[in-house]
Amino acid sequence: MTKLTQTKKLIKHHYLSNKRPLVVTFSGGKDSTVVLQLVIEMLLELKQEGQELKESFVVSSDTTVEMPIIESYLEDVLNKIDTFSKKEDLNLSVNLIKPKVEESFFSLMIGKGYPAPNKWFRWCTDRLKIRPATDFLESLVKQKQSILMLLGVRIEESVSRAISINSRELNFQGLSMHDQIPNAYVLSPIKDWTTSEVWKYLIQNKAPWGSHKDMMKLYSQGATMPDGSVRDGDADCNIALNPEAPSCGKTRFGCWTCTVIDKDRSMEGMVQNGEEWMKPLWEYREMLLDYRDREDKRGHRRRNGQLGMGAFNLDVRKELLEKLFVIEKNKEFLKRGVSLISNQEIEIIQKYWDSDGDIENSALNLALKYSRDIKNLQTNEMSDILSNLELSSYSKELFYRIYEVEKSRKNISNRRGVLKEIEERVNNYFKGQFVEN
Repeated sequence: MTKLTQTKKLIKHHYLSNKRPLVVTFSGGKDSTVVLQLVIEMLLELKQEGQELKESFVVSSDTTVEMPIIESYLEDVLNKIDTFSKKEDLNLSVNLIKPKVEESFFSLMIGKGYPAPNKWFRWCTDRLKIRPATDFLESLVKQKQSILMLLGVRIEESVSRAISINSRELNFQGLSMHDQIPNAYVLSPIKDWTTSEVWKYLIQNKAPWGSHKDMMKLYSQGATMPDGSVRDGDADCNIALNPEAPSCGKTRFGCWTCTVIDKDRSMEGMVQNGEEWMKPLWEYREMLLDYRDREDKRGHRRRNGQLGMGAFNLDVRKELLEKLFVIEKNKEFLKRGVSLISNQEIEIIQKYWDSDGDIENSALNLALKYSRDIKNLQTNEMSDILSNLELSSYSKELFYRIYEVEKSRKNISNRRGVLKEIEERVNNYFKGQFVEN
């Protein structure tokens, strides 16, 4: 019996042996594509045999800061899979999960001033990937009592991956439990496949929903370096969906804003191999890397009040936001309809900036300057008041800090502690630690 036949038999056995729905985690990469294609081929066979198909799910994660070309590919292939599944009546739903807008990369970095992440402070991983995926899967388990997740992970990918896979305890059915989600079982059907076997399958078996051509082109562009060498490794950073996944920062196709790594070789490869239009994103990422480690770009106190490099200064955040708008206005980005930041994020950023003393609606006004259709731009009542006062910008900002306390407490019957709160706010202002906790 060939390895392919064994794998098909394994997936079919677990599909038919219980009522537990299948959840196929799909990153768009070669390994998860193989697993999904094997599942769809199985469903087509069962349908032809007259079997009633139980509900299954395809789940993908979008951090909202994927490289535009990757985001476009993933959206396109998911639409094709969805269309095909509905046409064939496979009882297979396609789900693309994203972080909450208030916890998106730009909402936190530009809005609250979180410094660009590094290997010691990787705040993005949890918010962009783990939380959204965990929330979705937990809700699914709550509805269905139990689920079986199919992962496209392989022992051959790396030593650490092999150790992780082999260390997982299996039950009598050959399944392991998800690390974080109760009643979520995990099966890695191609864990023993080699890279050459994966590519052989994809080359010899046309995708039921279309073609693998675009995926193969992306791998070629991302792996070929300027000197002509080919970079190995293509691990997916899909932590909550994939318990065996490596930490972010070592992926071929990760977030274009990722500063966990010193050099984004996948972006370099893309720019050098036909996607020169994305160079402004590479430059923006380099700017984040530079600003992250510069004391003049960040506050002087951390969130716990200790002295040390804190959040990005408000003027830096304004610069970073405007730079995004400038990139979006690049003719190549306009031609492709690329949007780097949503209007919802801009509104959240303004909300965070309000808390940090921005009295000019700076984020919203920047959006309007670059022709964004922001519908809820409201006049800030304090802007009107302060515009008629002869105060320096320094005094206006301090005045607004005090006003914020009074406004938040004006309808509270017990105003005990208001004076103390004002005193703390004034002291903090002069300490330069006005960042959102």
